[in-house]
Order: sequence, then structure tokens, then C-alpha cells
Amino acid sequence: MRSALSIVLGALVFASLLVVPPPASAAPVAPEETTPSLAEEVSAAAASGAVGADALAAAVGLPVQGPGSLRVDGAGDLAATITLAAPADDEQIAAIAAIARVDRVYRISPSVAITVDPAKLGEVAAIEGVTQVVPELRAAVGGSSGVVAEATVAPTSEAPDACRSIPVDADEPLRTALAREEFDVDGTGVTVGILSDSYATSTSAVTTPAEDVAAGLLPGPGNPCGYDTPVEVLADHEGGTDEGRGMAQLVHGIAPGARLLFATGFEGMVGMAENILALADAGADIIVDDISYVTEPHFQQGLISAAISMVQADGVAYYSSAGNANAVGADGTRSAGLPIAGWQTPEYRGVECPEWVWVPETVTAYDCLDFDPTDAVDPVQSVGLVAAPAAATFALAWGEAQGAVRSHFSLQLYEDPSDPTLVGAGVTPDPTVPVEMLALAEPPGEGEYGFVVVRDLSGEVAPPPAVWIGTFGNGSSLAWREYDRSAGADVVGPVVNGHNGDGSAVSVAAADWDYPWEPESFSSPGPATILFEPFDPYGPPSPAYPEPRQVRAPQITGVDGEQTSFFESPFDEDGTVVYRFYGTSAAAPTVAAVHALAAEHSPDVPATEIIAVAERTAAEMSNPYWEVMPDADVYGAGLVDGHAVLASLPAGAVDGVEVAATASTSATASWTATPGATGYEVILLSGDTVVESGFVEADTVSVVFDGLVPRTAYRVRVAALNGNQEPGEPTTSDAVETPRPDAPSVPPAPPEEADLTGDDRGGLQVSQSMLRPGGTLTVGGLPTEEWVYAYVYSSPTPLGWEWTGASGSVDLTIPHDLPVGEHRVAIMSRTGTLLGWAAITVEAGDAAPASLAVSGGQMPWGAMLLGMALVVVGAVAAGRRQMYAHSVGGERPKQSPTPSR
Repeated sequence: MRSALSIVLGALVFASLLVVPPPASAAPVAPEETTPSLAEEVSAAAASGAVGADALAAAVGLPVQGPGSLRVDGAGDLAATITLAAPADDEQIAAIAAIARVDRVYRISPSVAITVDPAKLGEVAAIEGVTQVVPELRAAVGGSSGVVAEATVAPTSEAPDACRSIPVDADEPLRTALAREEFDVDGTGVTVGILSDSYATSTSAVTTPAEDVAAGLLPGPGNPCGYDTPVEVLADHEGGTDEGRGMAQLVHGIAPGARLLFATGFEGMVGMAENILALADAGADIIVDDISYVTEPHFQQGLISAAISMVQADGVAYYSSAGNANAVGADGTRSAGLPIAGWQTPEYRGVECPEWVWVPETVTAYDCLDFDPTDAVDPVQSVGLVAAPAAATFALAWGEAQGAVRSHFSLQLYEDPSDPTLVGAGVTPDPTVPVEMLALAEPPGEGEYGFVVVRDLSGEVAPPPAVWIGTFGNGSSLAWREYDRSAGADVVGPVVNGHNGDGSAVSVAAADWDYPWEPESFSSPGPATILFEPFDPYGPPSPAYPEPRQVRAPQITGVDGEQTSFFESPFDEDGTVVYRFYGTSAAAPTVAAVHALAAEHSPDVPATEIIAVAERTAAEMSNPYWEVMPDADVYGAGLVDGHAVLASLPAGAVDGVEVAATASTSATASWTATPGATGYEVILLSGDTVVESGFVEADTVSVVFDGLVPRTAYRVRVAALNGNQEPGEPTTSDAVETPRPDAPSVPPAPPEEADLTGDDRGGLQVSQSMLRPGGTLTVGGLPTEEWVYAYVYSSPTPLGWEWTGASGSVDLTIPHDLPVGEHRVAIMSRTGTLLGWAAITVEAGDAAPASLAVSGGQMPWGAMLLGMALVVVGAVAAGRRQMYAHSVGGERPKQSPTPSR
């Protein structure tokens, strides 16, 4: 193509001064003495008689429409953003309002949105405190514009539900219908905010929002499926395509119970950032956008990313389309099958320019970028361009911080490098952002072209920065590239840009719903390289990181090509016109909708953990560029799997866990049912010891424990199970102690005296064998925590029921009327079994009780025999003990159940 330049005198080629020359057949025009800003260029064009979007675009070298075009209304007034040194005060606002219409005063930065006669931009710039005036350029969306020709027409999907006019095509590949059914979720209680061009301003859409509601495709009054909460539109944009409404239909199909919000992202970068905050203020739990601005910095998180980080700090999940900018080398070319949309080098390599490169007379020194990664030199990178559905747009970004731009470059495109003719040169929309845009007014003709990057060396020269050149919006016009594989330090392929891939948002790639195992050819690959700390709109320029940071993008893949009622591409399928929505704009809301189901299922799980689980459970995909690019740079973690996400998330924490002792040996645990739980793990604890554990079904909310030990403290720990039967965070009850049981009402029959022989002693231990009437006898060696009954012989005299406690011993009071002499004490269980007996001797005189605390449990046989021997020789031993006590100072030594001899 040998067309005249569409860019005329004054277009920003260098930020210092570089004016694109007129066609070769015309005489050169002397450059201006000072470099005009884009605002000054537009103002000068308007003063020279340029009226309307077409004339202004032609005058300053911008596309007439689409991404990167000026936002000019029907009256010819221009949208622009004013930046001030500090937030605008009332006097400044009044001064601005006297010249232009004040559309919005921003809070995220010291900026004001205006609509103004382009000829008056200079007057606005002269207001005290104004540091910059930048005309607003239209954003790009991740919809199917320019990529439908590459998409495969999918067959008609299965019949829709009765209350919907069209099916939810994403349900099968993303397993979201199964997730809704098995986990009983539909997004209820979750709010999803959507950012795109417009919601209800399209003049060409074949349906209206009200008709979409009636068809069951959007929520609102009259929705036949019962979802009657309407979409809340916070801010719309005139003249849009209603891509946001198409996105809303996709979210509603997967998560029909979710509340939906919409705000336009087409009012400039500051306006989009402000609307991100507005969506969060309105209650959005999840936000998804499909917007790209060419003026976002490439090597740094910019203003939109700052807004994303702000809402993420409050727990909001944020998803963004990765973009549709990928270019795959055409069949039959040197680059066939390779991803070639982006080219990047870590440091500008300056070499001598070709003699035919044009520069203005005022640029006294310059050089060109060397594209060859070897020791050879090549200041021209040849590329093949083909006719495409939309005009080609390219971006040049370099590694300097926003607000601290020192280098000045010009990205130039020449037709036929062997006989070069300048086709277009870049425009720097905002001189504070190190980005230049080269937009062709018309789709290029098929042929060989050459990229050249010129650097101005006339003034102070900054250190050579990193450089990235990539397609913007879509890459369908790029057929091949001379340097089409990564080599040395140069990297070929990554084309994600701005917040779509800088790590602030979750970047979403696209795969066709009918063949979801391979990403769409247009889906933008990564990764991104970040060199500077995030941009602070109120602070000084951000410093560089000590080392470059590589950000993985995209992070995950959703599906596109789903049916909507109107958006965007009509297909004739079996005689029926079906509208299918292609692009990463369609994929991003499907992943956001899966997040909505997960947030309802696990409301206590942070958004960051839901995202991590979604990545961990994503389905594997096929990488068509596996020879030159890692899988993660093409489709991230893989295809999101809605059922796997919900199954792997922990169910919510269990509430109301209580335990009540219902008897001395039983207790009942209860809790409140946990939404989404597929069952519960229940653990009974005594102290920190696990007494019993097990699992119960999801409809069980109480458990009875039997066989417990009386007078023992117990706790119950309950955790809900997720879809993989994995317990979540447990909740533990307060401790409760089982009570002592009541004594039996009927005593056991006494044993026959003849049965109290040596074989039945049972290992009982007594505190002493000689005592007086009214004294206390401690008997040990009994079962713990049991009622026992005692008799004293010769004639069986009942001593009553006694509780053994934790020590396994009882204290018995010797009746005052028990005759002096030898007796036997027999201990019976509550069931009438003889536990054992011991011999005692009752002495004459008043009671002089002596007791011995004896530990419970079973004694060794040797110790029991020693104890019984002590009973037989009690009197002698007592005398010896008395003597021993006097010998050691008068204090009676403590006795042992196994005394030494």
C-alpha cells in the first residue's frame, strides 16, 4: 500500500519534537519551534477549521473510530481529562465550568472530566493549578470485533430450560449446572459488578433489556424464572454496543441468583478507575471488566490497577479479559503457527538509522532500535500484514515510570522496506505515560512492511529502557514477523497489556465453549514484565523494583461463543439466527460467575482463596504453541471447573456447636446446619484426647455419645465436609461434665459369710486394720466412678452405698454398736457381684479414726499379698509403727500400699 500519510503536521511522533512528514510528493513543512501536546494539536486543528471526529482525527493522526479514537459528541465537543497539582477547589471548578462542561470531579486522582469545544482546550490548560489536559481516547473491549472470522461456528446447543429462551452454553464445559444442582447454589446473596462500554444505549441491538428480562436472560420484574431483582446501572455510556448487557446475560445464565450491577468503563482511564470504586461502594463482591486502554503503562501498574488494588483490599474479587490481541503466524509464512503479536527487549539497543528514515530538522541527534538479537545489526523489523476486519493498531511502550518519562521515541511503519514509504507514525496521547500508539486509519493492504523505532538524542539522554511493541485491540492484520521467536534476551509473543495482565486483576483467556480444550487463537498470551512499583496518583513517580518482576498472565481460562439474545455475531444455525458472543469479553464473565457460585457456597472463604482453588482445580488444556511458549503463558492454570471449585472449597464454619450431658454416661452434641456441607466430621474429646470420632450425613445435626465416664469433662469438635469429603475449619464446643449417677434404690443381697474366703479377697486395700467404733475405714482397689455397697460381718450389717470416684476408693464409717473383735468388710458391685473383702479388728474405746488415701486401679499381686499380711499382723505392726514414729521425732510416717520390711 502506498497511500498518503493519514497523519498531518503536528502529530506527536517524538514527545520532544518530531513531526510526521507529508507524502513524498509534497514539499516538507517546517516543524514548530516547540512541541505541542495532543491537546494543543487538537485545539490548533479546531482553530484551523477542523470540525467533528473525522476531521480532528485526520488532523492529529488518530483513528476515526474504534479503540484510540477521540471521543467527540454530536455537537463536536471533545471529552478530556484535566489533571491538577492538587484536588480541585471550588474556585478552580468554577473557572473550568466557565469554559467547559464539568462532567465529573474524581476522587481517585486530582482530576476532572470535562466536555469542551476543542478550540478552547488551551484556555482550560491556562487555568491556575492545571498541570495537564489530555483528550480522552476510546478504549478497546475484549469482545469479538475483528476476531469472528477466525472463530468456529458452533452447532446449536441443547434445548433451554423452560423459563429461558436460550440455553446456557457454558454450563456443560464449565460443569456449572452440576455445581448448581449438587451444591444447591445459584449465586444468591452475591453481587457481581460489570464494566464494559454500555448496557442499554445501543441503537442497533435486536432486543431491549426489558425483552431480555421477559425471555429469562436477565433478572428483573417479570423474569419467568423468578429472579426479579433488576440490573442496577450506575453509569451508562451513550453510543455503545451494549457489550455490558451481553456480559450480564452470561453471568446470569451461570449464577442466576446473583445481584448484578453495571458501570461503564468507557469514560477514560480515570473514569473507569472511579467506577471500579463506585461498584465496590454499591456492594459488588466480584467485579469483571473487558476493557483495555492503550494509554495504560506496560511495565508498571497504572491508575486502573490502583483502583483494582483498592477494592481488592476490601475483599472484592476482580476479573478482567486478557484481550484479543494475539496474532498467529499465517499458514505458508515463515511464522506459521507461532504467536507473534508482541516483541520485547530488556534494553533499547541504539544503532545507526537507515538513511531514508525521516526526522525533523530540529532533531539534531537520533538513533534507531536494533531488532536483531545477535551481534548483527538490523534497524528494521519486517512484518507481513494482511487485510483485516478492523484497522490495525500498534503500541510502543518503554520502561520508564509514569510521571517520570525522559526518553522520546517514534514508532514508524513503512511499506515495502526495499523501497520504503512511510505509512504511519505514532502518537503519544499522554506525555506522562511512556506509551505511544500507531493507528492506521484504514485496514492495511496485504504486503510486506517494516517497523522502525527512532529515539531522539537531541537533549539529555536517559539510560536505555526496556521496549515492548505489540498489537492493540486485535492482531488479525499481522501475518508474519521477521524476528518471530524468542532469542537471546528478546522475547516474542507476550501481548497482554495494562491491568489486563499486570497482576492486579485475574486475567482470563478464552476457549470456545464447544471445544474448550484449546485457547482461542486471538486470546492474548503473557506473561507481563513489571519494572516499577505501582503508580500513585497523589504521590511522586514510583521507584523501580530491584529486579524485574514477571507476572503470570493470563491466570485462568473461561469459555466464549455462548448464545445471547443480541450480542454480537449472528449465525445461521439450522435456519435459525443465533447470536454468539466471542472473545475474552465473553470468557471473563463466565469465570466471575463461577466465583459467584463459590462465594455463596463458602461465604466465609476469602476471595483470594476462592481464586487459588479455581486455579488449583482447573482442567488441563492443550497448548498450540508448546514449542515456543509455556502452557501457563497461554491459558494460565487451565479451564475453570465450576463443580471442582465448589467441591474443593471448605464448607463454611459450623455454628452453634454445643454438647449437653444427658446422663452420667451419655451426652448429646448438636449444631446448626452449614449451607453447602456434604456431611460433618464429629470428634469427642476428653481434654486433648480423642475419645471417639466419625462422620455423619449432611442432614444430621446432632449425635449421641454413650458409654462415657461419669464426672468427666467432654468437648465436641465439628467440621463441615466439602464436596471432596474434606473437613474444613473445625468448631469446638465448651466443655461439659457428665454427672454422678444416682445411687441404686435397692441394695444387693449380702454374700454368705462362708463365701468370704481367701480366694475372694479381690485385692482390696484398707487404710488400717485396727480401728474403734465410729472410726473411718478407707477401702481402695475398687473400680473407678462406680456405686458400691458395703457390708460388715459377722452378722451382715449394711454400711450403705458409696461412690468410688476417680480414686477407686470409698470411706466407710464403722457403726458405733459394732462389737469389739474381728470382722470382715465385704464390697459389692451395683449388680450384686462381690468385689472383695478385707479383715479388720474393732478395738474397745472411743472412735479414733485414721484414714489412708489409696489410689484406685489394680495392684500388683505382690503388693496385694503384702497388704493382706498387714491385716493379719495389724496389732504388732501398729506397735512397731508407733515405736518408729517416736524414733524419728514423733511424726507418723506416711504409709504406702506396699510397705517395706
